[in-house]
Amino acid sequence: MSDITEIKRGLAARAQSVSEMLLPAGKKVGHEWEVGSVLGEPGKTLKVHLVGEKAGIWCDFATGECGDLLDLWCSVHNIKLVEALDRARSFLGVKRPVEVRDLRVPRRTFKQPPKPLCSVPTGKVLDYLREDRNISAEAIAAYKIGEQGDKIVFPFLSRDGSKLILAKARVAADNQKPIPTASDCAPTLMGWHLVPENAREITICEGEIDALSLYDYGRIGMSVPFGGGKGAKQDWITTDYDQLEAIEKFYLALDDDAVGDQACEEIASRLGRHRCYRVRLPRKDANQCLVEGVSKEEIDKAFQAAKTVDPDELRAPIDYADEVSNLFWPEVDQHIGYRTPYDKLGFKFMFRPGEVTLVGGAAGDGKSQVVSDCVVDLVQQGARTCLLSLEMKGKFTLKRMVKQAGKIDRPTAQFVEKILRWLTPGLWIYDLVGKVNVDLILDVFDYARARYGCDVFIIDSLMRLGVASDDYVGQEKVVYQLVEWATSKNVHLILVAHSRKGEHSRGVPDLQDFKGAMEIGANAHNAIMIWRNRKNEEQLAHEENEAVIKALKEEPGVVFNLCKQRNGDFEGKIGLWFDQDTYRYRSSHDPVGGRNYVNAIEGVQNAAA
Repeated sequence: MSDITEIKRGLAARAQSVSEMLLPAGKKVGHEWEVGSVLGEPGKTLKVHLVGEKAGIWCDFATGECGDLLDLWCSVHNIKLVEALDRARSFLGVKRPVEVRDLRVPRRTFKQPPKPLCSVPTGKVLDYLREDRNISAEAIAAYKIGEQGDKIVFPFLSRDGSKLILAKARVAADNQKPIPTASDCAPTLMGWHLVPENAREITICEGEIDALSLYDYGRIGMSVPFGGGKGAKQDWITTDYDQLEAIEKFYLALDDDAVGDQACEEIASRLGRHRCYRVRLPRKDANQCLVEGVSKEEIDKAFQAAKTVDPDELRAPIDYADEVSNLFWPEVDQHIGYRTPYDKLGFKFMFRPGEVTLVGGAAGDGKSQVVSDCVVDLVQQGARTCLLSLEMKGKFTLKRMVKQAGKIDRPTAQFVEKILRWLTPGLWIYDLVGKVNVDLILDVFDYARARYGCDVFIIDSLMRLGVASDDYVGQEKVVYQLVEWATSKNVHLILVAHSRKGEHSRGVPDLQDFKGAMEIGANAHNAIMIWRNRKNEEQLAHEENEAVIKALKEEPGVVFNLCKQRNGDFEGKIGLWFDQDTYRYRSSHDPVGGRNYVNAIEGVQNAAA
């Protein structure tokens, strides 16, 4: 099936064949088809572009007549656009589009309303339209508006103006809603009788008086019969579908509110988003513009700026101008993510909002400890982290963090309290050990996000999320669910996972070495593998030569392998040195003596005191 825009493309792609068929006496000269006129005699006055962006565009330089190949078809055979569309479909071998409806609901039969007993407006109706609504006499006459006592009568006529399809009436006063004068009448647009026979564009608005107002701005306004909204409110599309198929562009100048937006979405989804253009008027509706003196120039600019009713997810590159610029030059205090505590990485990797980072490694290689080391630094950076360790009770998790934050092996009870007080504003412990369903976890995470503003979430580990180690489909679904949640909440989620057994002897593991389904690493935005150099440790434990010991200590005991970063420029390995007393890690670029949180810890305690 094919609508008018697709037919135009199909004809343009075969511009020479169409030209030869319609104007056989012409001839090809370069990239154009030349002929005398639409009558078909030999000559050079009428030219049709055959290739490129202008393929199918033609002009008769003697008369000034021009258009596309559908216009040419109409002119050559002296037929209406609807008939030209049918012939073009036959030429292209495509079907005519039909309005899709619910086949379970019987097709309704409609009645023609009786002609309302009304007259040309002269009294209260005329005064109201002219003085209160600023409508011109020309617009009132063009739409054949009637007067019935103190009521305005709005006729909805057929294309040729000979048949009354629907009539509505309303009291000539503000805040009055028009209602049909008879039941079981077909819903249709008001204003069809004013639309030129071969028109390619129409303007749709939300009210009868708005249609008259648009007329005074030099446009033929066509009002929907039952206002904004969706569903049955827009069933005029079914009634008018045959006439609508020849329209290439619909300007949707409905009310600038939620109900108007709903109507635009409904109309665009049924008539084709590529044909519908949302007009944002300077005021709520056309009549308010008219009453408040908005100029024709301003209205014309609003129509020129109209945009197609695209899905929210479909955007042009220029729409991202501010966002992309901010990636290069972030604004002061703009949150673009949190750093790791390792200066060797610097800003090459960030825990960014809306992403999931997978952290893996073999059992005992320190993946959870590295994450814990990062969490302490996240607190210092101002992050609010919610940590779920399904493999370790909260008190043991905090014991490790106290050592890392205080840079001390055996802190006093007083110092422990100071450190915990410092951690408290930036860390929440989700204290649960064992296997748990991911839906329950996300319910608690949702609460932590809403109640405490947490923006970093940690799950340790994937294998405790109630999915069997050999259930690859289940693992993929869980990871995808976590990615979808983190993206929708614009938070960062760190998911700890294991590497495959036997991988340690092969050296530093990579993305494909995560235990479980391959899709685990594929779905995550970032992936980090932690590898402990046990061979180096064994040599140090047994080596007696001081020079060799010194050389071994200069080698990093841990490798931090950033093996995937979807939204960053850097992937690679950095070395880390582990301090057994403090459970801290450092890189070669970290300051001498390591990170110092003590001043901040003491400051929080003093402030609390």
